[in-house]
Amino acid sequence: MGVEAWSLANPGNRAARAELTAALLDAAEEPIRGPGALLDCGCGSGWLLEALAGAGIEPRRLHGVEPDSARREAARGRVPGAEIIAADATALPFADSAFAAVFFVVSLSSMGAAPTVRAALAEGQRVLGPGGLLAIYEPRLPNPLNRDVRLLRRADLRAAGVTPTETHSLTLLPPLGRRLGRLTGALHPVLLRLAPLRSHRLAVHRKQGTPAGSGT
Repeated sequence: MGVEAWSLANPGNRAARAELTAALLDAAEEPIRGPGALLDCGCGSGWLLEALAGAGIEPRRLHGVEPDSARREAARGRVPGAEIIAADATALPFADSAFAAVFFVVSLSSMGAAPTVRAALAEGQRVLGPGGLLAIYEPRLPNPLNRDVRLLRRADLRAAGVTPTETHSLTLLPPLGRRLGRLTGALHPVLLRLAPLRSHRLAVHRKQGTPAGSGT
């Protein structure tokens, strides 16, 4: 499915983005308040990094990995001062325990085979500091219109030592949400209450250990 399908000109897409942004900011409340660095692995054009900056995080704390050069440039323009680099998610060029939070937002499902997905998750774990947060947002339902998407499996998480402490189903089925038009404000929150209509899942994992400088 093309990028244009997710255009924020559509009120349904805007509602889905606002819901996801709020969920991610809520999940990452603790690392946001702290001094640590945050990584968006597969940051695209930088919308999440922009949201994190809007939540008060200094751009120097924000890092993004994105293979597409046009998207990297867009992200740099959205969040001047953030570090946006090209890198392989399965071999991140960061030190162990470098980040207080790592985000995978619809990036793992585009990586193809299980070994690649598991290697990327293991790298996310490696660069995450003790007590750090790993947030993973991916489809929970198959998309017959996009066969390039591979659903993230529990076995992938287990293989990388990722054990979510909480999960939330999110996002009104996009083909439905995009058709609400002027009724989005009224209908979107109502339809979102119906669990079978939620197409994605947010999984939150907290790495064992005590964060550096916690004093405990």
